[in-house]
Amino acid sequence: MKKANLIVRNNTPFSLDFDDYYFNSNDGLNESKFVYTESFAWDKKDEFVIAESGFGIGLNFFLTLKRFLHSKDAPKHLFYISIEAFYIEKEKLRELYKQLGFYGEFKEYIEQFLQFYPKCKEGYYRFYFENCFLDLVFADISVLKRLEFKADIWYLDGFSPNKNPQMFDTNCILELSRLCRKNAQICTFSSSSTLQKTLCNFGFEIQKLRGFRKREMIRAFFRGEEIVEEKERYFSKVQCALPQNKHIAIIGAGICAATLAYELSLRGFKISVFEKNTDLSQGNSGNESGILSSLILKPEVALGEFSQNAFIEASRFYSQILGLKLSGVMEIAHTKAMQERFIAQSTNALFQIHDKKAFLEDGGHIFPKELVSALFEKSKANLYYNHEFQHYAYEDENFTLYFKNNIVKTGFGILIYAMGADTKDFIHYDAMKLSKIRGQLSYLKPFLKTAYALSSKAYICPIKNDLQVIGASFDRFNTSREISEQENRQNIINIAEFLKGNEKLEIKGAKVGFRSYASDRFPIIGPAYDENFYKKEYKDLLWTKKKIQVFPQNISHLYLNFAHGSRAFSTSILAARYLCALINDEPLGFFRDFIPYIHPARFLIRKLKKGL
Repeated sequence: MKKANLIVRNNTPFSLDFDDYYFNSNDGLNESKFVYTESFAWDKKDEFVIAESGFGIGLNFFLTLKRFLHSKDAPKHLFYISIEAFYIEKEKLRELYKQLGFYGEFKEYIEQFLQFYPKCKEGYYRFYFENCFLDLVFADISVLKRLEFKADIWYLDGFSPNKNPQMFDTNCILELSRLCRKNAQICTFSSSSTLQKTLCNFGFEIQKLRGFRKREMIRAFFRGEEIVEEKERYFSKVQCALPQNKHIAIIGAGICAATLAYELSLRGFKISVFEKNTDLSQGNSGNESGILSSLILKPEVALGEFSQNAFIEASRFYSQILGLKLSGVMEIAHTKAMQERFIAQSTNALFQIHDKKAFLEDGGHIFPKELVSALFEKSKANLYYNHEFQHYAYEDENFTLYFKNNIVKTGFGILIYAMGADTKDFIHYDAMKLSKIRGQLSYLKPFLKTAYALSSKAYICPIKNDLQVIGASFDRFNTSREISEQENRQNIINIAEFLKGNEKLEIKGAKVGFRSYASDRFPIIGPAYDENFYKKEYKDLLWTKKKIQVFPQNISHLYLNFAHGSRAFSTSILAARYLCALINDEPLGFFRDFIPYIHPARFLIRKLKKGL
């Protein structure tokens, strides 16, 4: 990612990349209010979406946030999506705000923003403010085609059209129109005739106004029909009306359920969570120790890109929401193939790679049970233990849930399966192959002082509560929950490279758990689809895959969230965002090109494309 080359000239930020001012006057604060942040009326609804081309130093966002938080007629929640191609260092941003005299007015917001400001790496980053989500997308404007939302307001910023034509060209306005709701308003300082013509060509109505200390500027309103995707419609988000009943039932009480419960609570949903065990400690998410890390695969490999995005957003999520402080994780390339992947990722800002080692300072030692408990507490979810789910009935837009021992619970508008490895017993889609993998952790008397987690053939956690956790084993065929001494021994063998050979290792205990995997190693997240509909409507994909397909049909208000394998503490964050987007008709929260890799119907679609 490019770094911004800027100076302050005439008390205004000036871009040496574009030979233009970030603001068109010495009164940037009032200009921003006039052109953008106070040029529209709030629509008093649950979700309001503002998008921006050109985050710059963030002035528009901080002004908008302040107005949102102090407006009596503001919507319940604000989503603000901003795209920026030129990175400004954290300290430089703080320095600019102080130098320009804006820092005092926005200090609280600026410091919260800078505390979780990401590294200089293209990506999609979410920030949490009070009832407001800021999605900062580091990429050039062509990234619009990778985004999915419907904006109520667009701030079309980004230097003047003659200095930065890409920001105002036909491709940009086409994608911008796709990302507009009906009657969405475009705010821009420009009055360029070329821009006006382009906007008109894509269904916008132009309004000419007196500009801020200039003769003229325009606003535009989207009067065309909302643009509907034509490709791969079988993966499309089909919005079903949100039920009147906003009580959501989640089956399973692991990290996927906890993150989802927290995110849904931010949107005003009531959540009930049903767990078959007697407490949180019995499942994988109840482990005392674990590590947060990322796969390191070659660049542009989809699984690796998804893993990286999930990892960094999980790290930022736990830091923002729970105040988690991570001390890093050292990944060791223990095969030639892994060494090649490390070399290919040597310039990646997330990985400090040297020789066969990669240090991920955003990862580290985590305490799963504590994280899950804290998220459930924040969500104010109702937790029901000893509730072993069996089946459901759906009638009059309400789910009734049936549990073992004749327990029945009713009155839920939405049902979500997040029961991890147990899902294999409830989901029986054609072509969806699920594995239930046994893993055993070994608890040792402390033997190695390390400030950060170590990961190679196995991993070693730093010492906690006079124990050191290592693991985990991986067994596809063993379904026993009994502790295996052989697996304890194998776990020790797998950490041999970290030992000097003279340690006296003492096993103090162990814990067995089961992980859920899909055949392609991606998690399964999304709507429970109508398999009969898919087989009927997409049966000819072998010959028609390049043609426009009908929109899919799903099972009403039933969603899936499982097969996260051993990385659920990272991937569960993106999963929660995606399900909130499906349920609540809001911005996706990550790049939409990941959807074909996580959608529950992907296995069937691949099969149909092959004519099977």
